[in-house]
Amino acid sequence: MSEKKQPPKTPIRELGKYELIDRLSARFISSNEATLQGVGDDASVACFHEALTVSAQKMSLEGVDFDLSYFPLKFIGYKTAIHAMGQVMAMNAIPLQLLVSTGVSQRFFVEDMEELFMGVEAAARLYGADVTAIDIQSSYTGLSVAVTAVGEGNAGLLTRRCGARDTDLICLSGSVGGAYMGLQLLQREKRVFNGEAGKDRLPDLKGHEYILEQYLKPVLPAALLENLRKDDMVPTSMCLLYNGLSNGVLSIAKASGTGAKVYVDKIPIARECFEYAQANGNDPSPLVAALNGGDDFQMLFTLPLTCYETLSKEYTLDIIGHICEAPAGCTLITPGGKSIPLESPGM
Repeated sequence: MSEKKQPPKTPIRELGKYELIDRLSARFISSNEATLQGVGDDASVACFHEALTVSAQKMSLEGVDFDLSYFPLKFIGYKTAIHAMGQVMAMNAIPLQLLVSTGVSQRFFVEDMEELFMGVEAAARLYGADVTAIDIQSSYTGLSVAVTAVGEGNAGLLTRRCGARDTDLICLSGSVGGAYMGLQLLQREKRVFNGEAGKDRLPDLKGHEYILEQYLKPVLPAALLENLRKDDMVPTSMCLLYNGLSNGVLSIAKASGTGAKVYVDKIPIARECFEYAQANGNDPSPLVAALNGGDDFQMLFTLPLTCYETLSKEYTLDIIGHICEAPAGCTLITPGGKSIPLESPGM
């Protein structure tokens, strides 16, 4: 039985830059009242009235942030947009607009760009943002994608990394470590595909859907943040986790001038992480993946100790430790009560 022949792809030079932008722009229709001008003019325009304007940017580079041999274009667009919007949410603000720029080489086609922007569109719709600007440039070094997220925030609710205080609870919106395990799986199966693991093996991703989704298609805890706002619980500090839990805790402690204690047995690590690690000689260990793996896109935040009863009864989140005074440092507390200095590469 012969394979179904795929229709030929359209070289970008046949359309040209501006016609391609028009073609991609046609799928984005603004829906937020704050958006006064979307794609199609020299700049996008927003009116936030009395609200603060909060913006963040993420750039993804081929060979650094993603490998096209196992990272579909749709998920590159989606994940880059998620990263930018997550940084706005980490300030306790709401993302409303996305501005997208790409650098593409001649090996990409019109249909490839449509797939990339399909991912951006999926992320924007999921969190209610409008895509209001698109730019495409030629590149000699591969694919690059940059997304700027612009949102609105209330001055009384704005949350920075620098507000944590002694005795504050350290909270985590969901499990960590799965994304790094998913990356390890994809890299392993790439080696198998390239014949580096022996000719008798074939790539096998079956049964690992959870960790693959954590890496390729992360989800932001927007509902959790919305519920905290409704209950008038404003985090004293918050950050988006994309460089590992250790990095997040250390960045909040450094900015706040405090120490922190994190309890190993309180860190939420999904069962699938342990299953994958066990099948691969515990390399990497689930704890190492959680602490230093990255790309989890969970929210790490602190709340006053007075919130404990409400959190424990009404919220699905994990309280993994507490803030302490700076001289105590940042430590990891084992189930046996041993204190280990919390460390993160690059900090």
